[in-house]
Amino acid sequence: MLAIVAMGCTIAWMKFFLAIVLAALVSFTWGYVSWMQLSWHQAGMFEFKNEAAVAEVLKENATNGRGIYVLPFPREALDIASEEEKAEQRKKVDDANAEGPYMYAIVRPGKRDGDMKQSLIRSFVRSLIGCLLIGALMNPLVLAFPGRVCFAAAFGAFAGLAVDAQQWIWFELPLRDLIVNVADHFIEWTLVGLVLAMFLGKEPNVNDID
Repeated sequence: MLAIVAMGCTIAWMKFFLAIVLAALVSFTWGYVSWMQLSWHQAGMFEFKNEAAVAEVLKENATNGRGIYVLPFPREALDIASEEEKAEQRKKVDDANAEGPYMYAIVRPGKRDGDMKQSLIRSFVRSLIGCLLIGALMNPLVLAFPGRVCFAAAFGAFAGLAVDAQQWIWFELPLRDLIVNVADHFIEWTLVGLVLAMFLGKEPNVNDID
């Protein structure tokens, strides 16, 4: 009897991890299609008029190395400054921000760390962990197949609202890019949900109806 139970548990775990790996492959593949084939992300990117000149400015001024740089920087007045001086400094930043130019960017002034192979590995690990989290939440669910797919798709919509909408609200992400990014997340995790729902969760039956 114990051997049968152990075998059943082993099969269940194998089924679970098979679902996770297959879903991660789908997630990883969608990332390639989304970024390398569809070009909907790249369509919102623009080049500088004089790229070489901008590159030199970045090398000379991004003195803290790779990181997030903001222009104009929201610099505060010193604590010892008077209230008038603090108000003047805040107004100076607000005026510069309103007039532009404005920039919120990831800047790497020097050589790249790592290579494409490392990025691909990190991308797959990211997909694997994401699928593992959703799969663990989906596995005990008692929902029809469409409901389980929608459960995973909801995480894609949430990712867009939690991350990209914040970029749109506070850091001036263009509306077009917001829509593309949210759609990207939603499609990715809907596809993941289609795979996970084939293996995980349970279909409701008469015993589940109150």
